[in-house]
Amino acid sequence: MAKKTFILHDDTVNTQGFRMLTSGADLSVFISNPVMLLNHNDWDLPIGRWENIRKEGNRILADADFDEKDERVAAIMGKVERGYLKAASIGAWPPLETSSDPALMLPGQELPTVTKWLAREGSICPIGSNHNALAMYDKENKRIDLSDKKQLIKLFDTGNGSNPYKNEVQMTILTGLLKLSDNANEQAIADEVRKIIQMRDNLQTENGTLKTENGALTAKLQAFEKKEKDAAKAAAIGLVDAAIKDGRLDAKGKDAWLAMFDSNYEQAKTQLEAIPARGSVAAQVQTYAGDKGAIKLADMAFADIVKADRLKELKKEPELYKQKFFEAYGKYPA
Repeated sequence: MAKKTFILHDDTVNTQGFRMLTSGADLSVFISNPVMLLNHNDWDLPIGRWENIRKEGNRILADADFDEKDERVAAIMGKVERGYLKAASIGAWPPLETSSDPALMLPGQELPTVTKWLAREGSICPIGSNHNALAMYDKENKRIDLSDKKQLIKLFDTGNGSNPYKNEVQMTILTGLLKLSDNANEQAIADEVRKIIQMRDNLQTENGTLKTENGALTAKLQAFEKKEKDAAKAAAIGLVDAAIKDGRLDAKGKDAWLAMFDSNYEQAKTQLEAIPARGSVAAQVQTYAGDKGAIKLADMAFADIVKADRLKELKKEPELYKQKFFEAYGKYPA
């Protein structure tokens, strides 16, 4: 597979409401260990490595070198090759420097701009937090949940004790995300966060209940469908056996007719009912022997025609032959 170039990062605003300047990215650690992960799963083995990691304008680009000898990677490579996986994501440590300068703010940006940061890894992913994705890790190399409001507040605290934009970040979180007043205390913030967590837990519980109920309903439906199918099969066997008994069908065609019933019960039943009942073969042969031609081929079952040694005569009428063969065996002659 030819190497493909991915956009790992750009300067656009991500879904958390902040952006990271490409010009402030330190790629040295990443270049020294250019690991490629899947969805930032660093507890799993890498799926490849990145080559030619570089900055071009406001973007960070890299060429994907997949580990083709890894059986797990084959499916991922296939989806990339066929265009089903197109996104890549940069993994980074918390910001080294940030700025609340309005000149750096873009439309839709709610939080400060990260002006200096350190890249950690790059991942293939379906969807990222900005159009080219983002993940962050703390100093213990644990993934930071960027959807966690408290984590997001801490993210912009560089720890130097002089964070000029900390209040602005808090205001954005309080009024914009948590819908609290700008003078809300820590208890109010904690209570609101607990509500959000409780809502999440309730939704997860409700989802689990719905899955259980859906499984039970599916099992009932499958049992009902099996019961109906078994009943239809038994009815089909009864109809075919009756048709064989009264001479409308040949026993050799039983399996073919049962297959027709299994495919379309009502249609097979209609076709079978359209075949007229036949008299006994003894009576037909006797009548035929006493009066040549008294019994028309159209009035005889295929098996009776064979027993009366009139098959050659039947084949002289191709359409009637096909009809009689079908009535007997549920299929047309080859």
